[in-house]
Amino acid sequence: MVSEITIALDLDSVLADVMQIWLEEYNTIFNTKIKKRDISDWHIHNILSISKQQITDLFIMVWQKRWQDIPPTSNDLSDVIIQLQDKGFRISIITKRERVTMPFVAHWLDLNNIPFNDIVFIFDDVSKSHFPFFLLVDDSPINAKEVVTPKQIIIFDQPWNKSLASYTRISKLNELIDLV
Repeated sequence: MVSEITIALDLDSVLADVMQIWLEEYNTIFNTKIKKRDISDWHIHNILSISKQQITDLFIMVWQKRWQDIPPTSNDLSDVIIQLQDKGFRISIITKRERVTMPFVAHWLDLNNIPFNDIVFIFDDVSKSHFPFFLLVDDSPINAKEVVTPKQIIIFDQPWNKSLASYTRISKLNELIDLV
């Protein structure tokens, strides 16, 4: 069964360090100096004086206007994913986002030479846990709590998921190689 050999990788803040550019834009708009380490809650509106809609709109703008500036979370993503594929794993990129950002995500993946077997765009509130994979690498505390055995999750370390103490975590994707 395909799901038994599929590793699902989240895009934002696992492959693409989008918060770096998002915060540049936020700081310019609001004349602040917020750093990524200051975002200690998944729900950004609990930390910053900004509405949920403004958060979404800013993410859309970053993907539409600055997708080329979004750095990968590390420079070896392509090599790491190829190593995982060489080990026999299918790589599925799974991302929850606004539909208008789809083409820019595709361009970003091409620009950064990110190999994958398939990509899943989620536009509604369906949990990532409903999709076929045996392992999810994600930064979301919400997704962490929704993944149940036999599926597994590894947390990609970010300031907003430090409360997830009982989960296996990695800070770079290359750490995954020794875990699978």
